[in-house]
Amino acid sequence: MRHPPMRPRATLAPRDFAEVINLWQSATELAAVLDVEAVTVRAWRRRGIPARYWADVAKAARVTGKPVDERLLTDLGSIRRGRARHG
Repeated sequence: MRHPPMRPRATLAPRDFAEVINLWQSATELAAVLDVEAVTVRAWRRRGIPARYWADVAKAARVTGKPVDERLLTDLGSIRRGRARHG
């Protein structure tokens, strides 16, 4: 009996900034791309990626085929701000 070929799993869009960062092999790898310290990127998992880095993160994601763009980062930032006000 033949099985159908395996399909690659669809890459789901990240649901928060920590998931965005986790798309890279390590915080150190993303930090090198953005020219910031790895400890800074690790802190962004909790605090969120500052808006001034969104364009650079989106560009790095685009180059490496990751499902992140500036619109997604803007949406994640809006969700995060809403939680901060209501939480």
